[in-house]
Amino acid sequence: MKILLFTLPTCKYCIPAKELLKDKKEIEIINLDNNENLAVKYGIRSVPALVVEECSGFTTYIGLEKIENFVKEKMASKSCCGCK
Repeated sequence: MKILLFTLPTCKYCIPAKELLKDKKEIEIINLDNNENLAVKYGIRSVPALVVEECSGFTTYIGLEKIENFVKEKMASKSCCGCK
């Protein structure tokens, strides 16, 4: 499983999103300004955006509230599809 957090330096919601995920080693924080090719790959048009890529595809969570819900529900349960 691969988890990416897309942010921008000027985004006021990106700071709390990064703070929420700071202790999660498996999350890669991506500055959208420097990684437009990844944004295109995942269809990112708004930040903060969390992309969870599994062997079956990927899911995108846009906005601080949806990212908070993902952390509470999915990351707490440590559920995984089993891919590496």
